[in-house]
Amino acid sequence: MPFRGEGRGANSRPGRIPGSVNVPWNGLVDAATSRFCPPAKLAAALDGGGVRADQPVIAYCGGGISATVDLFALWLAGRDDARLCDGSLTEWSADPDLPLVTG
Repeated sequence: MPFRGEGRGANSRPGRIPGSVNVPWNGLVDAATSRFCPPAKLAAALDGGGVRADQPVIAYCGGGISATVDLFALWLAGRDDARLCDGSLTEWSADPDLPLVTG
């Protein structure tokens, strides 16, 4: 499981950003139509994935591209407090002073 930060990956160090949660894009898109799910279903999927409504979101992925799917889903669900960490895990893991966790 890549999100657990275990095993070899393409980044400088294994791990994930502490406190991060995983919301896979395929839970946000209708498989039959390839369109985003309705806003209520998006909100439920994001909430079920651990995204807290009382905190702003900073989305990241491996390189800053895939996380934009989550950002758009957040916007469709009515959130306007989400931002992208554009360097994502590639940039974060390259700095030995920034923490990473596994598991």
